[in-house]
Amino acid sequence: MAKLCEEPLQGCQLCGYRVRNYTPEFIQLLKTEFSENKEFKIFFNKYNENPDFVNDLCEKCQISNWRKIKHTNYNRVKQNERTADTPRKSFWSYTLIVLIIMVSMLGGYLLSNFDNMSICKYSNSNGLSKDKLITTMMSLKNHFPSLQQGMIKKLGSAFSRLQTPGEPIVFMLLHNDANKQTTDCLASYASISAKQHIFTNSVHSLWINGSEWTSYSKRDHEDLFYEKLNAPLEKNEVLVLENLQDLPWSLAKALHHLCDSENPKYAKAMYMLELRVNGDLQQLSDGDKILAAERAMNMAWQDAPNEYREPLIARLTSFVDAVQWESEEACHGESFIRISPPSSSHSNAASIL
Repeated sequence: MAKLCEEPLQGCQLCGYRVRNYTPEFIQLLKTEFSENKEFKIFFNKYNENPDFVNDLCEKCQISNWRKIKHTNYNRVKQNERTADTPRKSFWSYTLIVLIIMVSMLGGYLLSNFDNMSICKYSNSNGLSKDKLITTMMSLKNHFPSLQQGMIKKLGSAFSRLQTPGEPIVFMLLHNDANKQTTDCLASYASISAKQHIFTNSVHSLWINGSEWTSYSKRDHEDLFYEKLNAPLEKNEVLVLENLQDLPWSLAKALHHLCDSENPKYAKAMYMLELRVNGDLQQLSDGDKILAAERAMNMAWQDAPNEYREPLIARLTSFVDAVQWESEEACHGESFIRISPPSSSHSNAASIL
């Protein structure tokens, strides 16, 4: 008797990424944003009948498609409004101007009367308070007194994005053989400090060594990396990924979805990426550092289609820097949750440094 096999996951019709079943959180996100759209109601009814009827796009492309439809419908409504009679338009224009003036005056009054405690409370409700940001950066500066001021400012700029959570922080550290140990220490302590002051839902960070995954380059390995990382990342929120250049493209492209601003699971997360590059890093400008990172990733994933590789590289180079001082001093051992391949002998929770 022939053995029945599960049908393989199909690719997204727009970007080619393998399509997984939509999560309940994603469907709820769609309902919240597009529930008034008649076409979406048809889509949702089909989904309830059989999810496979509408499972032709990945989550990122699906929500982008619905936003295009929403934008098109909005433009159509605005065009109809332009054909309305002039007196009605004039009346509403005048009313709108009055409302804007009133709101501006009220907003100015409220802002002028907010004290620092109010600002901190507001920041807390959105993700990161001013006090937490200052405490985190002071902790880093005290632990690494020789760290260049430009790096401190750039880390602070990255962390400050969490004041309005919406997409994960991605910070890339470049290194060569000379400053690998120092880079490990900075990535380790930055993640630990962030866990102590910002990402306080759990006590652990995650650690991945891309070199452990080099043999997982086949097409049927595409989902393995995502599935191993999905639940731990949702819970722990902070990830250090060293030897990014050794991660095969079949796995690396999962980072596209883990960094996606449309994914509600990771709206507040932090990724510290370590990338080995060739040459001296001491005299590189900020622009040169980005170019060096792009060259290294293009070389590592040279067989990947440009239309998929270039957007991912652009996303991973939001913040790029390199440690300018070198040290052979080992870091103190800290507990991370190591995410390793199934065949790896590493324990799930291990001392990394």
